[in-house]
Amino acid sequence: MNPAPRAIPPAVNGWQAEYLDAQYQQFRQDPASVPPDLRSMFQGFDLALSGQGPAAVSSTSGASAGVEALVRAYRESGHLAAKTDPFGRPPSRPASLSPSAHGISEQDLSSPASGIIPGAGTVREVIDRLESTYCGPIGVEFMHIPDQREREWFLSRIERGEGYSPLTVAQKVELLAEMTAAEGFDRFLGKRYQSKKRFSLEGGESLIPALKSLARRTCELGAREMILGMAHRGRLSVLRNVLGKDLQKLFTEFEDSWTEGGDQGGGDVKYHRGYSHDMTLADGKKIHLSMLNNPSHLESVSPVVVGRCRARQDYYNDVDRRGIVPLLVHGDAALAGQGVVSECLAMSGLEGYTVGGTLHVVINNLVGFTTDPADSRSTGYCTDIAKFINAPIFHVCGDEPEAVVRACVLAAEYRAEFHKDVFVDIVCFRRHGHNEQDEPTYTQPQLYAMVRDHPGPAEKYRRSLIQSGVISEGAAQAMIDALNAELDAGQAAAQKTPVNPVPPPGGGSWQGIVGKYSFDQPATAVSKETIAQVCAAMGRVPDGFTPNTKLKGLIQSRGALVSHGKITHAEGEQLAIGTLLLDGVPVRLSGQDCRRGTFTQRHAVVRDEVNGKMYTFLDNIRPDQSAKFGVWDSPLSEFAVMGFDYGYSRAAPKALVMWEGQFGDFANGAQVMIDQFLSSSESKWSRWAGLVLLLPHGYEGQGPEHSSARLERFLLLCAEENMEVVYPTTGAQVFHMLRRQVMRNFRKPLVLMTPKKYLRFEASTIDELSTGQFQYLINDPARPDPKSVKRVIYCTGKVYHELNDRRVATGRSDVALVRIEQLYPFHEKLAKEIDGAYPASAERVWVQEEPRNQGAYLYIADVFRTKLGRELTYIGRVAAASPSTGSEKVHHREQDTILTAAIGPAPAKDGGKDPKSGAAVNGTHEPAAAVKGTKAAAKA
Repeated sequence: MNPAPRAIPPAVNGWQAEYLDAQYQQFRQDPASVPPDLRSMFQGFDLALSGQGPAAVSSTSGASAGVEALVRAYRESGHLAAKTDPFGRPPSRPASLSPSAHGISEQDLSSPASGIIPGAGTVREVIDRLESTYCGPIGVEFMHIPDQREREWFLSRIERGEGYSPLTVAQKVELLAEMTAAEGFDRFLGKRYQSKKRFSLEGGESLIPALKSLARRTCELGAREMILGMAHRGRLSVLRNVLGKDLQKLFTEFEDSWTEGGDQGGGDVKYHRGYSHDMTLADGKKIHLSMLNNPSHLESVSPVVVGRCRARQDYYNDVDRRGIVPLLVHGDAALAGQGVVSECLAMSGLEGYTVGGTLHVVINNLVGFTTDPADSRSTGYCTDIAKFINAPIFHVCGDEPEAVVRACVLAAEYRAEFHKDVFVDIVCFRRHGHNEQDEPTYTQPQLYAMVRDHPGPAEKYRRSLIQSGVISEGAAQAMIDALNAELDAGQAAAQKTPVNPVPPPGGGSWQGIVGKYSFDQPATAVSKETIAQVCAAMGRVPDGFTPNTKLKGLIQSRGALVSHGKITHAEGEQLAIGTLLLDGVPVRLSGQDCRRGTFTQRHAVVRDEVNGKMYTFLDNIRPDQSAKFGVWDSPLSEFAVMGFDYGYSRAAPKALVMWEGQFGDFANGAQVMIDQFLSSSESKWSRWAGLVLLLPHGYEGQGPEHSSARLERFLLLCAEENMEVVYPTTGAQVFHMLRRQVMRNFRKPLVLMTPKKYLRFEASTIDELSTGQFQYLINDPARPDPKSVKRVIYCTGKVYHELNDRRVATGRSDVALVRIEQLYPFHEKLAKEIDGAYPASAERVWVQEEPRNQGAYLYIADVFRTKLGRELTYIGRVAAASPSTGSEKVHHREQDTILTAAIGPAPAKDGGKDPKSGAAVNGTHEPAAAVKGTKAAAKA
């Protein structure tokens, strides 16, 4: 199998010198007169001639233009001929790298060509230098970058060698020690734990010096912290050899001798877990390294890493983004195949999501599980995805650790200089199959025939240093012996005294936070004076600011909220945010169109009609306000953006962090984040998070994709008090709920069903913000006489308001409406108190808009049955494969049938027809079938 990327068909670089000379003269007269590809090439010539790039050729021969074209060809395509294959197979060399392709004859090679490459005086010497620079063990792609300053930076570092110092003898010995540690660690595990999966690094041992060199150089450039994300392969070696994970903890995992806390299905496999460590440099400087836990959804950790990094940067006010640096280690197949990578790259330069550049390292195995590169991507390189953000890419042979280190140092320096993403593609191999029990020769027989004959990168480097006299054979063997002794001692200690391998939560910025859930609530009420201050800020804009004419009324009404006395859901949210800001709590809200709000309800940020400048009301409440409101319109992504905000919440427990779906069901685009991180990170990894998901939900005739936030899916994930699922019915509930989220002494993800139609429904008084607290259940405010109640209707969210309207319209007083505002964790004690106030003979009914197999019914029926001893009659839509109908007429008919079944028909109008749905009404209070075919369901 040939691991080299597919050759690029010759184009510009294949033309003859005479033709190029003529076209160049035409370009000098009129740049627009030549084709775009030639124009781009000639602009590169001018860069070289301008003094900002290499000087012009001083040759007196007719080969001058040809040499210039050849130089350009090496810069653009030299990487295709680079010797990056660990098995030494020759790459497919592009024709454009041949001197003859540019009209350079054998006689021209002796012509003078000073000034192009330092130290190269003839055309032949220029070619030799270009060959060693671009076609050695490092192939670099940078000419696609449009910024001239960046291209010049690469020319100065690569062609002219500025800032480069060869490794000293001591550094080479240290590098061998790092390679030996990686090699010996996996060999030891392979002998002692032959039946255990470990996803070894064997074949890619140069990853260890790669990561160490990145950490060292970023620290020298001002970093205090590096946050790592990576999948399985090599993870255990990185944990030990880069992050210094304690051997006793590591071997406890292999011995499987620590089971405390795992008897309820918690915990995770060892190659998913994270760790943290302080690395100390030779000069005494330290950099804190932390690797995040990661599930088998390989690239899902990528947005979590960058989100966590952004939170740390914000916390330290790291405005130049040098202090906290993200590092992602990818597999070649995952990098090319998993879409979340491109989502992360797409938001890498956006104001609300940038981290000043991410360092990317690829462990290029030349195979993904059992899949050849030709079947795993449509591009030559796995890193070609990086080009759409114009990121530079270093391809480097994994058998050349010194070249790997140099590439990584350059990558760290580029990131620090330009604050952009950069990729290092380490071309290596995988000694075993997908795991150590897998048989790779089934699918890659030729590749693994070569793998069997390969001594390993560490052994190759060891032999080269011994041969060159850098180290003696005895000293090299002493390294191996010392390592084995250390590993032996670690294993013996773990067998004698197992230790908890998972670092406990609650450290660092989580000090003061506990893990136990409680229904006890902090005092979330706020004084009227403070509320008045926030309302005043919501009602003013700076002098000279011209808001949209249509918004002037909204702004004025918000300023008058205190005197008006009624608030909506949207206003309850903004007042909660404003009061938290005055308490010194930072707030981050991110998602598609959330500055304005999908339903034009929020207007947290407004734009000047004249100059387009933005103004954030809640950042201007008081002059002494310290906390800020970061509200960001996100790219059209759910997976990466939710992952980013989840990562942010993991590093900012004292902030309110929210992600909003444009519509609630759009969260299904981020289901991996919900399943693998939000709902299970505490159980698997003992790691807490307080992310809030705002998910618009409610049936209003907008079709299957704009009705349901899939409430049932979240409830299926609920167990062990892992998160909260809430469907509030008033603005005051939203206010108290958001404030309690950051005022309690514990953190849980909060899944919030938010309304659409009822966003502007004034169901609360502003006085409710200065008294009371969040209510887990709300008993009927109409307070019907319990003795007369024949039916107790339990419901959640939007449908309550429609049920209440129908009850008022029909004048029924024998029906009680009880709202369950927090579905999980369920407040059993309060529910028993409320239910116990009604006659045991009264029918208990659950009413919902969603189909029977969706929504909260199946969950809540089980809760009532097991915790309250009550059976609930169901009223709602029949079970369905799709959340709702796409017909507005059918929707209204179905909705009316539900209300009729629960309360009774609406008073007859227009000849006995319901004015909204047109459905016939029978004038009785007998419940009808919920929807066609639901009589059986209504009696279930």
